[in-house]
Amino acid sequence: MNQEKKWKFLIAFLILTITGFHYFTASYRWVLHDFFRRLYYLPIIWGAFQFRLKGGLIVSAVVVLLYAPHLVIYFGEINLEIINQFLEIAMFMIIGLITGYLVEKDYKRKKLLEHQIIKLTDLENYTHNILNSIDNGVIAFDCEGNITSANKQADIILGKEKDIKQFFQQQQLLKEITKVLEQENKIIRKEVNYFRDKDEEIYLDITLHPLKNISSSLQGVVAVIEDSTVMKKLEIQVRRGERLAATGQLASGIAHEIRNPLGIIKTISQTLQQEVIDKDFKEGLEIIEHEIDRANTVIKGLLDFSRPNKIQVKNFKLGSLLEELLKITKKFGEQQGVVIKLTVEETVEIEGDTDKLKQAFVNIILNGIQAMEEGGDLKIAVGSYNQWAIVTFRDEGKGIEKEVLDKIFNPFFTTKESGSGLGLSITHRIIEEHQGKIEVSSKLEEGTEVKVLLPLLQ
Repeated sequence: MNQEKKWKFLIAFLILTITGFHYFTASYRWVLHDFFRRLYYLPIIWGAFQFRLKGGLIVSAVVVLLYAPHLVIYFGEINLEIINQFLEIAMFMIIGLITGYLVEKDYKRKKLLEHQIIKLTDLENYTHNILNSIDNGVIAFDCEGNITSANKQADIILGKEKDIKQFFQQQQLLKEITKVLEQENKIIRKEVNYFRDKDEEIYLDITLHPLKNISSSLQGVVAVIEDSTVMKKLEIQVRRGERLAATGQLASGIAHEIRNPLGIIKTISQTLQQEVIDKDFKEGLEIIEHEIDRANTVIKGLLDFSRPNKIQVKNFKLGSLLEELLKITKKFGEQQGVVIKLTVEETVEIEGDTDKLKQAFVNIILNGIQAMEEGGDLKIAVGSYNQWAIVTFRDEGKGIEKEVLDKIFNPFFTTKESGSGLGLSITHRIIEEHQGKIEVSSKLEEGTEVKVLLPLLQ
């Protein structure tokens, strides 16, 4: 507003100055009057440019009102010369009108353009906000395969533009983009396993869509990336649970069928031992009895694995339970050159069957000790996150290969020569009975980490 007043003042000052020159200059100095008259075009054009049509009309009208009396005074009579001067006065109005009209038209065009730019910017921001609000990554490619845009979630999943390009090259997705471009209506879906930051494995579902403009011409390709890591892990847990349940039912039936014949064989073997005198024959019967006892141990493990036992629920502190376990396992660890270190980060209380959880934790601890053939540290930490109590077991063993890692909870799967392969299967069943979860991650030559998540006491 201050700027507008400034322009009005300057235009008024210019008009009054020129008019003053006219009125105070001698009438016989016609050359000067002719020069001053042409100076009127300056405030007229200036007024039109500053205030558009309205400004051009008002300024030219003011000039006419101020200059016309001077003509009457100067000539004193109406003749051809004064008529020519009045025609030039009319030119003041025409120049003001035309200049003001053109400036007004240009002003409206600029305003319309500004309005369209604001609308486009708002639409772009709205679209940008929508894309950044969804959980899936969205990346647009042009017809040459160059990235033109990527939403916030794409940056979170894959990283910046350089990382996205590297990912698409590694996974050979640029070839798939070419296929979509060649066949304009083709949609390609692909599942990808991707190691983010070299440590964290994520599962991605990628869908490539053709990108078309309003006239249905192909402009590029849109890649929609969904992080399905959580769902994949849940599927793995569900499949593992179903597999263990089916194996448990089968194991229970087999165990009962085998246990009875073994009992008969053991009874006969014990009877024969009392009757025979031959030393070698008696030694053979003792071996039979020993092997039957070993088979019975495996069968007992099978029955423990398959039996749907009721848990004896009570409230207890998880840190205290693990401190009790350390008294049992610490000596065994020292014999193997393993130091067990327990860190209770916070006091967490849960409810469950202490005996069963002790059995589960002992299996994990023994596995960790046996994994460190040359000794090392087995670190146990107790903490919590959200609604979960978390117990973390971290050893410094040789690690587990990825192919083996998927099978460690399967019954009878073991990498140990003398193992039964039931320890971790039973551990998994016990944790599931307590509505918990068990997660295992491992790096070769670095060690293995086992996380047990149990619901906190509400």
